[in-house]
Amino acid sequence: MRHLIELSGESEILANAEAVAIGSLYGNFSSREPDGRALVLTSGTPYKEMASRLALAWSVSEHLFSCEPDEMESRFAGLELPGDTFRIRTSRLDDRHSPEEGVKLARHIGGLLSPKYKVDLKRPDVEVRILMASKFHVGILAGEIDRQSLESRKSENRPFKHPISLHPKLARALVNLTRVRKGETILDPFCGTGGILLEAGLVGCQALGGDIDARMVDGTVQNLKHYDVDNYKIKIMDVSDWSGENQVDAIATDPPYGRSASTAKEPIGSLYKRAFEACHNVLKDSGRLAIVLPAKKHIALAEDFILEDTYPVRVHRSLTRYFCIFRK
Repeated sequence: MRHLIELSGESEILANAEAVAIGSLYGNFSSREPDGRALVLTSGTPYKEMASRLALAWSVSEHLFSCEPDEMESRFAGLELPGDTFRIRTSRLDDRHSPEEGVKLARHIGGLLSPKYKVDLKRPDVEVRILMASKFHVGILAGEIDRQSLESRKSENRPFKHPISLHPKLARALVNLTRVRKGETILDPFCGTGGILLEAGLVGCQALGGDIDARMVDGTVQNLKHYDVDNYKIKIMDVSDWSGENQVDAIATDPPYGRSASTAKEPIGSLYKRAFEACHNVLKDSGRLAIVLPAKKHIALAEDFILEDTYPVRVHRSLTRYFCIFRK
């Protein structure tokens, strides 16, 4: 299957990585063709599953073709659509093209198709998406990412609140980077208020988590119940205690990293070293650990892991965090 994905603008490198991770869920991902915020993937992942899992994107379409702007008319000539009615939506992904050009393009392509198909702007059988980047990328819309739902789950909107919490879109991306599948077990040994486990549960994973702070554990359970996530197991545990537990398919975590995040007065380096050791012991062979680190220097503490990738994400002017993917 050829996926046409409109990536969001938060972090292009992380958004690309998330899409490739979901495209690899079934072991038959074969190619990636990036064009700024337009991404064409060849993958066996169903279109609907791709759209339901992604966070750092706007839409997923069945890719029809990509071409230069002046080739559009010839490529649409004789194009067969799987329905009787259609509408055209264009998205300008950079400053190469003006808003007027997008409107003009939609009208022109609509005119080419209207002799054979009926325009329906409200409930069409087919929505043709045109992503305007260095090339024009055309697809049939398969699904849009529920960005509103992600925003609604921000920390301040949950029953149990805490200022130190990943935005749901980054928590979902972290889960996706582990390539965990529905029904598999994912662990967050620093669960905090449960934001990562919440996203894992909502995509159908078994959520396993813990925190040394009993208040956080209670708050995580409260938040999971509020969003109807019921496949979870949360404990009051130090990170090292996970070493004796049954092995898990994946680990996604955002450990404490600053003054306002509790480390029980333990130095960060010591805590992270223990965390990497525990994660290695509890993770299945070839499983992945997706972890957010405050500095590159901490990567060296993961002595027993294979580092697959590191993605810097700028939080604000003075803070960049590193989304790291390790494989056992």
